[in-house]
Amino acid sequence: MNEQAAEDFRSQVQRLVADGKLTPEEARGLLADLNGLAPVSLDKDPEPAPAAETPSPGPADEPRTGPSVPDLTLRVSGYTLTVVHDEGVTAPQISANHDGELRLSGGHGGWTVERQRRGHDARHWPPLQAILSVPFVPRQVHARVEGGQLTLPDLRGDLTAEVNGGSVRVGRALALRAEVNGGNLTAGELEGHTELRVNGGNLTVGGARSLNASVNGGNLTWTGELRGGDHHAEVNASNVSLHLRGSSLRLEANVTLGALRTDFPTQKSGGFMASRYAGQLGDGAARLNCQITAGQLSVTSEEGNGG
Repeated sequence: MNEQAAEDFRSQVQRLVADGKLTPEEARGLLADLNGLAPVSLDKDPEPAPAAETPSPGPADEPRTGPSVPDLTLRVSGYTLTVVHDEGVTAPQISANHDGELRLSGGHGGWTVERQRRGHDARHWPPLQAILSVPFVPRQVHARVEGGQLTLPDLRGDLTAEVNGGSVRVGRALALRAEVNGGNLTAGELEGHTELRVNGGNLTVGGARSLNASVNGGNLTWTGELRGGDHHAEVNASNVSLHLRGSSLRLEANVTLGALRTDFPTQKSGGFMASRYAGQLGDGAARLNCQITAGQLSVTSEEGNGG
């Protein structure tokens, strides 16, 4: 049965590549564990794939709301899940290279994907790759990743993510609330508020308008534009890089047994153990307050001329 599931899954991946829903690189990652199957062609029209698994109505899940509540709850533990926006389906569908491993359910809170197995030894779980196809642009997404990989499309609303060993990648989102504990999270364009906490992990933001971050024993790379409001970064035994091209802000930083590097002028007061820095970009419309303890903070802007 799982051999047929793997073949069906491969056909589904090929179709999504042909439709432009997946890149060839993403497809190769999804198909990496399908050993023993014929080679995959990613540049020709695929054979039609059998219908993926769609949840059927049942007393425990009624009433079902379907696409009218396009929220997702994703619990990823030891497997790879890729979510794609696919207008070719009429309701969320899950497809995987092994049958019976995942459960897709719908209700008042939207749609939930989680692993069926509970209480089993995860060391004996088969390598699992899955695709969740949804006919809508996801709104609110709640994700918990523990030793797996999650790839999300552009979102219409917010992403709330907890990463405990594993990785999450998302394109655009309205806002981001993320806690990374020994894992990786990469986000693209963020239009609204961000609340970021990194505890021994790596978080990368590609374009944002808000910064509220606490980094403890991890790494944060944040790129964005701050042109109003109050923003905060706390750095404890960590490395943080802020790329602020086009920003207008006043920088205030307290440094204890750490280091601050900027490419624009700053004024320093205090001693070797504890120092205070102040600087400005543009007309200083936003305020950025930083607390650094035994960590490294780098703040750069193309407007800077060294400091």
